[in-house]
Amino acid sequence: MKPYTVITIGYMLLITFLSHVPQEDLPKSDLDSIDSIDYIFHLAEYSILGFLLFRSITSDELLTFHPFYGSLLIGISFAILDEFHQSFVPGRHMSSTDVLFDSLGIVFGMFASYKIGN
Repeated sequence: MKPYTVITIGYMLLITFLSHVPQEDLPKSDLDSIDSIDYIFHLAEYSILGFLLFRSITSDELLTFHPFYGSLLIGISFAILDEFHQSFVPGRHMSSTDVLFDSLGIVFGMFASYKIGN
């Protein structure tokens, strides 16, 4: 496995770990009063994942996916599974809007990775 693949798997594990924190255990801040800030976090978090997925697939010959389709499939599938997982965590819920912003983040990260790589 290439370094980008290891980093990507580690990042996905980090997202899963953070998603497992019950809502009542999360620190409170002044930003909690802004509803849309959550979507910005989702967009940023999954932009990083999209970037890493695209890099992993283009750099690791063990992965035989087309970089665009593979990143999109893996990233969006992971976002859906992560939201499903959150439905079992106290104080958390599954949200299709979160999946939408996660997906937009994946696409943005893939595009950034492509532009930096070319």
